[in-house]
Amino acid sequence: LQFRPHPGEIIDFELPVEENVEIIAAMGAGKFVSPYYDSLIAQVVVHAEDRNGAIAKMLDYLGRAKISGICTNIPLLIRVLEDQVFVDGVYDTGYLPELLKRTDVESLVSEIEASAGQASGGIDAASISIEDSDELRVVSPSTAIFYTTPTPTSPEYVNVGDQIDISHTMCQLEAFKIFTPLSLQDFNGDSVLYPDTQRYEVTRINMSNGQQVNQGDLLFVVKPLAGEA
Repeated sequence: LQFRPHPGEIIDFELPVEENVEIIAAMGAGKFVSPYYDSLIAQVVVHAEDRNGAIAKMLDYLGRAKISGICTNIPLLIRVLEDQVFVDGVYDTGYLPELLKRTDVESLVSEIEASAGQASGGIDAASISIEDSDELRVVSPSTAIFYTTPTPTSPEYVNVGDQIDISHTMCQLEAFKIFTPLSLQDFNGDSVLYPDTQRYEVTRINMSNGQQVNQGDLLFVVKPLAGEA
């Protein structure tokens, strides 16, 4: 499991103002979390009689907070606050990896992704099909900076006319200094958009090296090669 920042537009931003709760917010509804800067959007500090009281208060507060449009770590924070090891205060710097070993990670990831709401909508077969053509779109899964090479002196990952399989790296997407290689297989989940038995020809590269892209922006156009399936 890797934690990565999630740039994008915030749709809902509801952090209730309450007694003994201090909110330091850098964002709000309608604001855009840029991939260029620190992804911290808010800090919440609670005050209580003792540590257990503060844990209970924070747990209650985060359960009522609402932020959508981007993924946040609120579901993870809630699991930490509910964890008996954390409540007992018997943890060290290895706590988080140990917690994840004791956690249903798939469920956690689902909660984090669901917290983004409809604005984080997925990519489906209809969204990649090009009308009256057998070509397919390859669109950006997130807001990031688009890189066509791993370094300025390296060859391009792909060029127009290249024939590739779904594991071939097509570009890198960078957000908050985290570089993520992108290939066609990264879009295959519950539904297979690009079958692994198929090879593809790159027919169009729509972005330039170093360009900012947003979720859903067209990055490439590819064409399934005839006779392969």
